[in-house]
Amino acid sequence: MDAEPLHALASRFRGRRLLVTGGAGAIAANLIRALLAAGCRVDATVRPGGQAWRLTGLGEALTRHTVDVGDADALERVFAQVRPEFVFHLATPRGHDAAARDEMLRVNVLGAQALLGCVRRHAVERLVVAGSSLEYAPAHTALKETDPIAPLTWHGATKAAAAVLYRQAAAEHGVPVSLLRIFHVYGPWESAHRLAPTAIRAALSGDAMPMTAGGIRRDWVYVDDVCEALLLAAAKAAPGDVFNIGSGVETSNETLVACVESVLGRSVRQLVGELPPRATDAEHRFADRSLAQRQLGWAPRHSLKDGLRETAAWHAQHPAAWSDPADKKPEAV
Repeated sequence: MDAEPLHALASRFRGRRLLVTGGAGAIAANLIRALLAAGCRVDATVRPGGQAWRLTGLGEALTRHTVDVGDADALERVFAQVRPEFVFHLATPRGHDAAARDEMLRVNVLGAQALLGCVRRHAVERLVVAGSSLEYAPAHTALKETDPIAPLTWHGATKAAAAVLYRQAAAEHGVPVSLLRIFHVYGPWESAHRLAPTAIRAALSGDAMPMTAGGIRRDWVYVDDVCEALLLAAAKAAPGDVFNIGSGVETSNETLVACVESVLGRSVRQLVGELPPRATDAEHRFADRSLAQRQLGWAPRHSLKDGLRETAAWHAQHPAAWSDPADKKPEAV
């Protein structure tokens, strides 16, 4: 595919007013850096009390706003100050306990209502929302955007509920919102407890790595490829559009670890079966990404091996990032 690389895509937005919600998250940290490197002006929201360790080193290049996306009045004040032309909505809470569920419902669903109101009042040119592959039930075949929405997790359910609100606003009012159902993202700035960082650290340290039982597969997509999809959606998507963003390939956890071993030339001592399965674990979950390729011109540039190699190289340059005390593991994602 002969599409533009990330820097060229980000350069298209130079001189435009850009707002990223969930600025302290992993995808946002990569998107913000790509936009700043291209000379863009970027504002970002960070929730009150949130840990913004991923934004370390950006200084005054990034304008931060401490705001709860679920607080409609506070969000309105940010929109009135920034007057964004493009909004990338990446904020999403994590966790599994009762308090986390309440937070997901409030931020993902009521936050959608607040965000839509701001977008309409301030004539935003395009709102791009990060949805989730967990809005679908697992399936033995590639998941299409037209497949039934049947989430098995609370996170997936609140994302799906929000998606209904966004698409209804597009249908009734022409709100320029598009949604990306993103599959399993990996790469720089992701949390240390996730599979790829854990495997890389285990390979480098020689420590044993607890694993779930075999047979769990995911669609792994490198974070820079996700950032390209976000920018392409901002440039090309129509109101109400939904796109799957994944590699289109399902890969088992064991295969990913083997790929890390190959990239680093070191073995990983695996303790298979030491970790219990989670609600997000499935034998099959992978994207049919053909719609994004046809309509956005998007396809992932990075193979799993390429993405893991870049992730390992990033870790070598940022060795403290995966030991930051603010990077706390949620009870579940």
